[in-house]
Amino acid sequence: MKRSKIIIGTRSSELALTQTNIVIEKFKKIYPEINFEIKKIKTIGDKILDKTLNKIGGKGLFVKEIEIALLKKEIDIAVHSMKDVPSEFPEGLEIGAITEREDVRDVLISKDGKKLAELKEGARIGTSSLRRGAQIKALRNDVVVEPIRGNIQTRINKIDEMNLDGVILAAAGIIRMGMAKHISQFFDIEELIPAVGQGALGLEIRSDDEFIKSMVSKVSHKETQYAVRAERKFMETLNGGCHVPIGAYGFIEDNCMKMVGMAASLDGKKVVRVYDEAKMEDYELLGRKVGEEVLTKGGREILNEIEGDV
Repeated sequence: MKRSKIIIGTRSSELALTQTNIVIEKFKKIYPEINFEIKKIKTIGDKILDKTLNKIGGKGLFVKEIEIALLKKEIDIAVHSMKDVPSEFPEGLEIGAITEREDVRDVLISKDGKKLAELKEGARIGTSSLRRGAQIKALRNDVVVEPIRGNIQTRINKIDEMNLDGVILAAAGIIRMGMAKHISQFFDIEELIPAVGQGALGLEIRSDDEFIKSMVSKVSHKETQYAVRAERKFMETLNGGCHVPIGAYGFIEDNCMKMVGMAASLDGKKVVRVYDEAKMEDYELLGRKVGEEVLTKGGREILNEIEGDV
């Protein structure tokens, strides 16, 4: 049965609202007769900003309250950054669609627009991500990584507040917020392998809501969906979240699914990277295969060391 109003739940940050409005614009082109309403939901991850994610329980902290609202039928659809979505869902919920991906790379925003190679020895770089920190230290082992949290503008402001030489963020958020002019350097995928799902938005729904299921399928982007699902299978294989520096990037080229996966030690001294490819429809098998290869080639030792230290 058609509905006149759809309530969409999201985090209350400016970026989350911008991303939700991007999704609503897609819906409006197909369903101009429906009224879309945004419900802002504050998550535990948004409330606790003085600790790093790996200290307070990982990325699921950005979705739990929104999922509760979905199960209680207070909202009809949840919009998430896919890199914040854990590998398991509460019973009755699923990702119904993944929209077309924005730029997947990480970027440096620095004082005076300097690139990483141009920063002074012992430069202090802010990042909330173990993955970014480890890979930056692999590129320059003299760099000091400082943990920072908060929204995009808050993290950029830390450059002055904490006297940092730069901060590392996801290109997708910066671009969506119209702040690309601040970017000093885009890192190649080979330099900084992105987070699983980085740059992609996922629409979480109730599994039994057939109208919403049909609706969200119309804004899904097949290539992005395949790629992100391959990356998530990689993450599941490594059983990794915020506690370990892992990354993966899947992409379609020449009608093949291609993928690179990575695990690194916290200090960046050990980095295991694996590249492989498969038929497009074998995307999940590819994610698992790359994950198993990373584990075999030294990733298991890295993860065991990190878990031993936690």
